[in-house]
Amino acid sequence: MISPVIIKGNKMGLRLIVAYEADIDIIIDELIKKLQNTKQYYKNIKPITVTFEGKILTEDEITIVLDTLRNLGLNIKTNISPPEIPTDKQQNIPPDEDGLFYLGNLKNGQSIEASESIIIVGDVEQGACVYSKGNIIIIGRLNGYAEAGYQGNEDAFVYTLFSGRN
Repeated sequence: MISPVIIKGNKMGLRLIVAYEADIDIIIDELIKKLQNTKQYYKNIKPITVTFEGKILTEDEITIVLDTLRNLGLNIKTNISPPEIPTDKQQNIPPDEDGLFYLGNLKNGQSIEASESIIIVGDVEQGACVYSKGNIIIIGRLNGYAEAGYQGNEDAFVYTLFSGRN
C-alpha cells in the first residue's frame, strides 16, 4: 500500500481517496500525520465538503473520519453530500435496463453509475469515475477510477484497451 489516504483539494472541498485495504485506524493515523502541522492554515477557511473515493466506508467510519478532520481544525460542512457536478459536466444518460453504451470521454469530476454493464468508447480521464453493477469495458484509456461489480457482483470485470498514462 503506497498511502492509505490521498488528500486532494478542489473548489468543491476535499476528496479523500482511501485505499481498499486500509482499516479505519490506519486511515485516522494517516490523516493526523498529514494534517496535524497544518491546523493554523484551515482555521479561518469557510466550511468545506468532504467526499470519499476508493474504499466504501460505513456511516460510523465516515463519522469518525469527519470528527478527526474537525479535531484537526477543518471546518467541515455538517450536511455531507457528494459534490454537485457543474452543469457543463453533467451527463444526460438515459436509465439503463440491459446496459449502457457511452460515446465520449469522461472528464475530471464526471461520473457514471450503471445498474448493468457499460461500454465506454472514449477515455476515462483522471478524476472521472465509472461504477457498474455489471462489467465495464473501456475502448480507450483508463486514467480515472472504474469499479465493476459495484455492490457485490464478484464475477464482474473491468476491461480497458489502454491502461494508465502514455
